[in-house]
Amino acid sequence: MSADYVSNQEIIMAARRNLTQNVWDYLTGGAESETTMRRNRLGLDSLAFRPRVLVNVSKIDTSTTVLGHKLRIPVMMAPIGSLQSLAPEGGVTVSRAAAEFGTVNIVSSVTEPSLEETSACTDSPKIFQLYVRGDHKWVEEIIARV
Repeated sequence: MSADYVSNQEIIMAARRNLTQNVWDYLTGGAESETTMRRNRLGLDSLAFRPRVLVNVSKIDTSTTVLGHKLRIPVMMAPIGSLQSLAPEGGVTVSRAAAEFGTVNIVSSVTEPSLEETSACTDSPKIFQLYVRGDHKWVEEIIARV
């Protein structure tokens, strides 16, 4: 990512310019009535940073642990299905970025490349999100692969 971005809005605008309409709609939309998406947005919008000026922040530790794994910051990569529509290597790209930044990728069961390729791309921990979309045998098989 370019160091020229100074706000999330600039990143969003760059993404909008570089994605097709279908991919943009998928990325920014929600399921069914989009109620959960609106509630999440309202929750995030209700938070604000309290600026602290002239405060020494050189020794601030933002790390935390999740499931026994240390994270550099309390943020994880959200599971996004069809990441390959956003980046050619899909889940591999995101897993590598998460490992480099010191956080965890939550891998969607509908992201390519395969679970095995995504798992092998880094030694860093990953969390798997299962979309149940098959019969019981299919679920057992994918859990065994995970």
